Amino acid sequence: MLNIIKSKLNNTYKKKTLQNAPEVKYNKDLVPAVSNWKSSVYSYKKNAISLIPIKSKFVMKLIKGYFNSYHLELESLLRKERLRRRFRKISINRIFLSEGEFKHTNDKVNITLYVYNKQKLNYLLKLKKRYTRLFKKSKFTNKLKLIRQVGIGILNQQKVKSTVLSNVLPKYNSIIHSVQNIYYQRFIKKSLKRLRYYMLYKQILYINKAKFDNSYLQGLISLIRKIYNKNVEFNIINLKYFYFNSSIYSQPLELKLKKKRNVLRYLKVLIRKAKLKNIKLVEKTKEFFTVNSFDTNNSVNDLMEQKKTNTKYLKKIILNDIKYKRVSGVRLEAAGRLTRRFSASRSKRRTKYKGNLENAYSSDHGYPTPVLRGNFKSNLQRTVINSTSRVGAFGVKGWVSGT
Repeated sequence: MLNIIKSKLNNTYKKKTLQNAPEVKYNKDLVPAVSNWKSSVYSYKKNAISLIPIKSKFVMKLIKGYFNSYHLELESLLRKERLRRRFRKISINRIFLSEGEFKHTNDKVNITLYVYNKQKLNYLLKLKKRYTRLFKKSKFTNKLKLIRQVGIGILNQQKVKSTVLSNVLPKYNSIIHSVQNIYYQRFIKKSLKRLRYYMLYKQILYINKAKFDNSYLQGLISLIRKIYNKNVEFNIINLKYFYFNSSIYSQPLELKLKKKRNVLRYLKVLIRKAKLKNIKLVEKTKEFFTVNSFDTNNSVNDLMEQKKTNTKYLKKIILNDIKYKRVSGVRLEAAGRLTRRFSASRSKRRTKYKGNLENAYSSDHGYPTPVLRGNFKSNLQRTVINSTSRVGAFGVKGWVSGT
């Protein structure tokens, strides 16, 4: 029995010498520490570290409240009825924000936010459809001339009537002038209705733009500075498409399900809007351009010409080395009390996906992928949103993968 054990030990556990061939181990495709954890701390105060999660929640509420603020009078003027605040909270016409990434140091807090400005895009599209095309046409100038001619004719008629009435009824001159002014105002509103709406849209767009200005952000920074007792810096990243971030991608579904219960319809619409490209895996290039600074023969002009010729090739090298630059897959899931009846007796679960959530680069090259926080992969973004409605509670999950 002892001989069998000794033989197994000799076969399995052999001592490695220097003559053995070296083992090839690939480096893991890691992600930055900030994207691994929502808040990274570099400080020496032990008591302050325990309060960071609670403080970050309050700060995110302040930031979302600041960017979701709106002018009630201007937005209600664009509609026939006055805008209710309950429906404004649920509406998708807003600035979508991701969860903040906080980087703490001894004297500063860096907050990075991913932003998708849906409100700006909506109003710009309305202006493009209704007004910019109209202003370019020759019909609009003819219409303005017609309004001017009619207006001058009405003014002349009103002057004649007002002189006659003032001579007949001299006591009621003030009443005649007030009625005349009301008539003028109605005429101007009817004739310049489109221009009035155009100015309202421009005012709302100006308010939207002012939220990102440094002068208006100072008020928000001063409030956050009181919470952390440190300096605060914002790093705001505007996204071109809303499906580049998983938290922004799942927020519209949560807001839609609060209004109505057509789960499959909303899932199909959001999945359809995500535009994925075919994955083309390219091996990393190992060629780099070196310039000998001690070479006296190369002049500055020669170096500039060399840079111009090699810029395209350098761009290809840099773009090939960047990881997770394309969206390869998208998935959405909604579960909970999602039936249409007011007393929901059962729960639903609906999922829709597009593309692939696997790490194609690592599987193709044979690299091991790390697991972040015990569950998440380096190529995935995952968010979970819990919400409630009149029927009951429900949850939304969103995944976005890249290559």
